[in-house]
Amino acid sequence: MIAGSTLPIAGIFLPWLAIIILSTGLASFSLGLDLTRIKLPLLNRLFLRFLAPFLKKTEDQRITGATYMLVATVVAFLVFEQSVAVVALLFLSIGDPVAALVGTRTPGPRIFGKSPGGTLAFVGVSLLVVLVLVSSGYIQYHWGYILGALVAAGAELAPVPLDDNFTIPLLTGTAMQYSVV
Repeated sequence: MIAGSTLPIAGIFLPWLAIIILSTGLASFSLGLDLTRIKLPLLNRLFLRFLAPFLKKTEDQRITGATYMLVATVVAFLVFEQSVAVVALLFLSIGDPVAALVGTRTPGPRIFGKSPGGTLAFVGVSLLVVLVLVSSGYIQYHWGYILGALVAAGAELAPVPLDDNFTIPLLTGTAMQYSVV
């Protein structure tokens, strides 16, 4: 949550070009590392030895969620207004882990293998992000941010083949870009 929030929070304080350079450099490094380790079994074993606790089981032979998030960060800051990119990325970096924590601990029915409780937690945390950003004066309240929170939670819940670290900020940013701006 903290690592994932670093670039969007930096986006509040740094100019657009600095965020683009920083996020592009990090995304390039991360993608390069992932592609190299997948091709080189020895490097992959070393990578997994140290980072396995932070990875999903399926990421041992594929691009990590962190890389997808970094690539989505670059795209979000290139395509959306900076404040929209910040909000969309914070929805992901805070909402997704909270949804996972709540969802795995919530008994009951599942939708696409996920808990409705986790989805509600995602929406609630996203609305809290909006409240904090509005209270701080970074953004002005607009109903489009509520729409963005709902789209973000829906994107997290939906069984799409792309990693949700990529789809959540891009779908959310699109919804907000066309409703807020």
